[in-house]
Amino acid sequence: MGLRAKFLEAYRKIEKTRRKLEVYMARAEQKKEELMNKLIEAQKNGDELRAKVYASEIANLKRIIKSLMMIDVKLEQASLKIQSVLTIGDAAFALKPIANDLKNLMSVVKQLIPSIEEEFEELINVIDDLAESEFGGEIFADVYLDADAAKVLEEAQAIAQQKLKESIGLANAEGYKA
Repeated sequence: MGLRAKFLEAYRKIEKTRRKLEVYMARAEQKKEELMNKLIEAQKNGDELRAKVYASEIANLKRIIKSLMMIDVKLEQASLKIQSVLTIGDAAFALKPIANDLKNLMSVVKQLIPSIEEEFEELINVIDDLAESEFGGEIFADVYLDADAAKVLEEAQAIAQQKLKESIGLANAEGYKA
């Protein structure tokens, strides 16, 4: 199999895994919303014990969702690097850090979504093989941001923080304290 075909295979595996993650994240978000409604209802009814149980489960779901988002971000980063390699034809985008990041996430995947563990391992192997074959095992620095990219990232972080604050504010207004 040629190098381009390996990159395409890795890209397809990443996108397939991301689609599955989206389903899991959507389910977790839906369950979180259902529990939030039950929490509100329990508090209206003065059922503090049940409210505490719901609040605890919502907190667990938030941690799971955050972990799934972290996995998705790393997969998206790998996807973008592979797209760049395919578009530009230059493999100087250092896949090794991505392979290492995905390896580090394997324990999270095993814990949260055991049903995609095997697929995730295959994905890691494909990316690791590409990184090893193309770069001779060199380890490159993590993602480099030029000044413009850093500014875009700062703007996005500010927006994300504002949305998180609004979300927390809404939850607190509904009687839930994170």
